[in-house]
Amino acid sequence: MKLKKETVFLRTYGDTDFITGLRAVAATMVVMIHTAALSEFGAIGQAITSAGKYGVDIFFVISGFTIAKTFTEARNYSSYLTRRIMRIVPLYWLAITLAMLLIVVGALPFPYWMQELGSEPNLYNYLMHLSMASFLDYKVANSVLGVEWTIPIEVFWYVFLPPLLYFAKTVYRTIGAFVFFHFLSKFLFGISEDMFGTVLPITWSPAAHGEMFFIGATSFYLRARFKTEPPAGSGLWIGGAVALFALALVAGSGRASEALAFSTAILIVCVTPDRAKWVTRPLTSRPMLFLGSISYSLYLFHLPIMSLLGELNLLPGFGLAKFMLVYGTTVVVSMATYALVEKPTNRLGLRLALGAK
Repeated sequence: MKLKKETVFLRTYGDTDFITGLRAVAATMVVMIHTAALSEFGAIGQAITSAGKYGVDIFFVISGFTIAKTFTEARNYSSYLTRRIMRIVPLYWLAITLAMLLIVVGALPFPYWMQELGSEPNLYNYLMHLSMASFLDYKVANSVLGVEWTIPIEVFWYVFLPPLLYFAKTVYRTIGAFVFFHFLSKFLFGISEDMFGTVLPITWSPAAHGEMFFIGATSFYLRARFKTEPPAGSGLWIGGAVALFALALVAGSGRASEALAFSTAILIVCVTPDRAKWVTRPLTSRPMLFLGSISYSLYLFHLPIMSLLGELNLLPGFGLAKFMLVYGTTVVVSMATYALVEKPTNRLGLRLALGAK
């Protein structure tokens, strides 16, 4: 994906800058649920906080869009995959390594899922994470950072989504693939419950989230189709998507995941700076572009940072105060990791991709 321009902490992509703002929203949602940000503010505050877990679905939809776009623009599959891997893997390896070391030396307590599922911070756990194969063993899949289960899923779909899109070829076939993976995940959840007594082996696997990546890929194809001529009633579609997004946050519905995914996809399809300034202006403000640019670091590091603050007895008991402290501290750390790790490795990925045959 070619950047239009870039400053120290702002990545911009022209008419899709608002997607960077959506990344900021998704990362903030995830931090909110882990810090119980608004849990003291009644039913609505609790619903918004609880909806934070669906921030990963927004990330997955955006990733599906990015995969389809990057693959379409790449010279070949090797070039595409090099860019994607270098975008996500180096920082992930760093986060896993640092967290594992801190756990081993006792600076951090065993994370929740490590305790809950009885895994250990051993070489097996470490290598399963580094190899991106951790989703094959649910007892280690989310045992180090508390959020890392999503990264091997992203890498899996980096590898396999482009070939599947090649065979799908049309929007309708891509939608058909979404439907297939939707029902496949429901089927596998039932099998997992029967075999293991838990749905975690499927929840933390690529099969459970394939539908989100295909929603994102479909949004890329539809956006390309409507680039010059907006879809009929695009203003209503955009307004409806924003309303659906807000409703999913406050209603606490069991369908919030799908509602947030589809509303994100509709915005990706329909929004341009000329069509919906009331949406793009807040999402492309400098603070939102800044937070969206460092959102990957925000996502990876906020739980270890919260754990470290807890060990130092610095965490306030009030949810909103806890959110503000954890979020602010993680932003500072993320600025460093973005400048020192993400930007250099992204540039290296670009150079390697240009040399890929």
